[in-house]
Amino acid sequence: MSVPRRDYAAAMIGCGWVLASEAPTLARPLETLRGMKSGQSLRAVNSQHVVTGTFTALNESIQPPRAYFAGGWWKVDGIRELAALPDTNDDERALRPEPGSIEHMARLDDDWDARLALPAADLAIVGTATWLKEEFEATLSRENDGFPPSMLRSLLMPKGPGVATWFTRVYSSSKLSDSLPIPQQINAVILDGNGAVAYLNEIESPVVICVLDRSVANETAAEAVVQLRNTRGEPVSLTGDLRWQPPSGVEAFGFTVAL
Repeated sequence: MSVPRRDYAAAMIGCGWVLASEAPTLARPLETLRGMKSGQSLRAVNSQHVVTGTFTALNESIQPPRAYFAGGWWKVDGIRELAALPDTNDDERALRPEPGSIEHMARLDDDWDARLALPAADLAIVGTATWLKEEFEATLSRENDGFPPSMLRSLLMPKGPGVATWFTRVYSSSKLSDSLPIPQQINAVILDGNGAVAYLNEIESPVVICVLDRSVANETAAEAVVQLRNTRGEPVSLTGDLRWQPPSGVEAFGFTVAL
């Protein structure tokens, strides 16, 4: 898609992807802990924190039962949601984010703790990293809905140092070649700007969204997208297949390419 200016475009598209994601269905924390082995990673959510770390032991000889992970003992009845993780993760603890206006609008608050414990984590945004980080500090809200504004950062949950849970990987377009290939668990990649779109042919994710900035005179990236559509693409109807109508000022088309 092309936009008059690409400010906030990638961030807003990413928020839409997150809001449309399915929430996981998790077993009770005690049941999950009973099936875990020492040394396995987990993520737990209580009323105050999101904690990621290594599971060591479960003690059910005392009441309430306690589990040792992330370097400390935790009362199991105080854990709202818990998920075993397939990969090894460092011990991290962060304050539990509260759902804001947009999360309530999309009803993410109904299963908020489960989403924190096991987010889909299947989105990547490629662009100018410093600009994206600044844009993530913006807020969204519905007027007079009684809830605090939602910060884009809280919706996107970008991965980074000291983060206990995350939904989005953020890559700098100038350094993307060092991070290829994109991990297989990523289902959507947003290429923000000419520098990112230059890597279109090297991205093998189910969904790729290119954001083109019409305020920039260089049309190289747009020509590359059109060439890919004309040579290898099968058209997709935005209104018929995706049930989406571009808003005023936005130009868009879609197509599929065999991997």
